[in-house]
Amino acid sequence: MNGNMPVSSPTFRFDILAMADLCFDIIISGPDAPQFNQVELLVDDYIIDLGGSVGIFACQFAKLGGTIALLGNVGKDIPGQIIIDRLKGAGVETSLISVYDGEKTAMGLNLFCKGDRAMLTCLGVMDQSIPAIFSAALSHKAKHWHIGGYFLLRELIHTWPVWVQTLKAQGVSISLDTNWDPSGKWENVYALLPMIDIFLPNEAEAMAISGKKNITEAGLFLAEVCPLVVIKMGEQGAMVFKQGNENYYPLPASLTAALHIVDTTGAGDNFDAGFIFSWLSGAAESSCIENAFRCAVSSLTGLGGIAKQIVNKTDLKL
Repeated sequence: MNGNMPVSSPTFRFDILAMADLCFDIIISGPDAPQFNQVELLVDDYIIDLGGSVGIFACQFAKLGGTIALLGNVGKDIPGQIIIDRLKGAGVETSLISVYDGEKTAMGLNLFCKGDRAMLTCLGVMDQSIPAIFSAALSHKAKHWHIGGYFLLRELIHTWPVWVQTLKAQGVSISLDTNWDPSGKWENVYALLPMIDIFLPNEAEAMAISGKKNITEAGLFLAEVCPLVVIKMGEQGAMVFKQGNENYYPLPASLTAALHIVDTTGAGDNFDAGFIFSWLSGAAESSCIENAFRCAVSSLTGLGGIAKQIVNKTDLKL
């Protein structure tokens, strides 16, 4: 295939469909920040694996037993094949992913040092994501759509509001995790927010989008637009805002007592997967958050976003 959509889409109705920011991750972990001027430093470990917010999310959701199919683009190259293999291995439906001959799969370089990360991304064929990829037939294929990597899928930013309106007319629920905006034009998401059922930013994203100076103000402001806002706060836990109310959930000591953080890549995406899997299962808010924490914390114990994902929903509280 040369970048064309498959002739026919699966007839099965999935729990989730998502447009993926598929990316090949190179993750390097070491004790020192990199330096220029040809300074060579030794690192502790590295991994090459599937990356991208939605790809990581999809793998965890599928491993928990959910059904999920991805749209997206990869190049006809070794990184692209690795991505497809990883997704299939996790149980994700990949037949809607387009493979482009002569184009490069998107690549992310993640440098992890002393609990922090620096990230460099080459979008490659990810930039081939075009509005025509959304067809009327797809609006019937899932109960829920998850939107991730919003600001990296640049060609779709102005298409999402119209497409989400189509989905909402079919009774499809919508979740959104924007990730960081490299351009700093956070206002591009404003038109979409009123149509979102679950908004899952981290604290920095929530404050940048809302223009507020603290998490509480940001959450209450965003909850005036979205019915359910879940703000991820790293080791501080999470806050949930809805209907003018707020609930703070600290990370349980039982999950963190012996925790050794290897890499934070994908922790937020795994959080999203645990929360939405639980939400779609009808779990209470507290259980959704606890399961989100479990997925996020588990992923922290290995390099990359998928190596240490939870593989059995019996580990969750439903």
